[in-house]
Amino acid sequence: MMGLLQKYFKNTDVKQVLSWSFYDFANSSYALIIVSFVFPIYYRQVVAGEKMGDFYYGLVISISILLGALASPLIGAMADEDKRKRKKFVWLVSISVVGTAALFFSGSHTLLLTSIIFVITNLTYEIAQTIYDSYLTHISTRETFGRISGFAWGLGYIGGVAALILFKPFYGPGFEGRELLYKLSFPLTALFFLLFSLPAFYYLKDQATNVSSPIWKTTKLGFSRVFNTITNIKKHKNIAWFLLAFYLFNDAIVTLFTFLPIFAKITLKMSMGRIAIILLVVQLLAFPFSAFFGWLSDKKGAKPILLFTIIAAFIGAMVMGGSQAIARSWLAKIVPEDKRTEFFGFNGFASKLAATTGPIIFGAMSSFTGNQRYGMLAMLPFFFFSFLIFINIKEEEQFNL
Repeated sequence: MMGLLQKYFKNTDVKQVLSWSFYDFANSSYALIIVSFVFPIYYRQVVAGEKMGDFYYGLVISISILLGALASPLIGAMADEDKRKRKKFVWLVSISVVGTAALFFSGSHTLLLTSIIFVITNLTYEIAQTIYDSYLTHISTRETFGRISGFAWGLGYIGGVAALILFKPFYGPGFEGRELLYKLSFPLTALFFLLFSLPAFYYLKDQATNVSSPIWKTTKLGFSRVFNTITNIKKHKNIAWFLLAFYLFNDAIVTLFTFLPIFAKITLKMSMGRIAIILLVVQLLAFPFSAFFGWLSDKKGAKPILLFTIIAAFIGAMVMGGSQAIARSWLAKIVPEDKRTEFFGFNGFASKLAATTGPIIFGAMSSFTGNQRYGMLAMLPFFFFSFLIFINIKEEEQFNL
């Protein structure tokens, strides 16, 4: 088995690749159970109430992601400066894990407390994801960016499947009359998240460690690097256009993943069990296609494969994970080597800023019109305009200051 993996991943450290990939497996439990499925339905109907539930959930999602968007480039620049990404990564994931477990204490009269806990939890999760993504450039080569990114993203879908199956006795068939048992799925998700993050905590290494600097000095240097990148953005036009396109594309993807289970339960009147089955099918289909499209992007180039997946995005399970995995590998090929974590921070900024607008649009249109279908339709232009921008971006061009 190890021989096959070494052949597939070529000239890479397979142990580091697998450890890195298992974080996608780990965090998918959080992304699916807490962000997309079990917790959002509970928040909408119990914590916030049905009338304004979509609006409030869209608001807390947007606030947490906006704060992450503002922090990601700075933390990325600081990590590039002091070369100590792993410590930051471990702390951020740990805070997110504790926050996930703390959601157990949410209830019908805890709107403010629950919202604050969720904002902190999702904020640290989002920043940790930015640092995690930047590790792709360390554990991979230019020839394997796509296959490793796609493999990890696909493994994430398997993690989502595992969490759905393991926790089904707790969240199904719903929280009516079994609220305490339902809420146990939150700390159990935290345990799953932590357990499968441990390989990444242990095996991912910093490339080198500079002489330890005071936090204020590192922060100052981080601000300086970000400001320097912004003021010299003309030297990074290719990346700037990429981030704009990813902003539009990710807006639609994040909103669909966030509200699809709520849409299925409220508008389509599906049971929790049926929604779980649909999500299982989506996750199972997405795993092989994410890995396949990642491999194909190494062979044929990231740009044509990403454009194809955006065109076909409405198919859903086959391509959404592939699109995001390919985008991650494409960015890894075009960022300057000495600014990798910083630019992944800017990518995090673009994706997180996008994710603040989509949920707000969906939540507002749903709550104030009483029809969730309008929120879904509002996402279509984002796919269209992201495609138009991506098609004009040069695939391999790099820029250095």
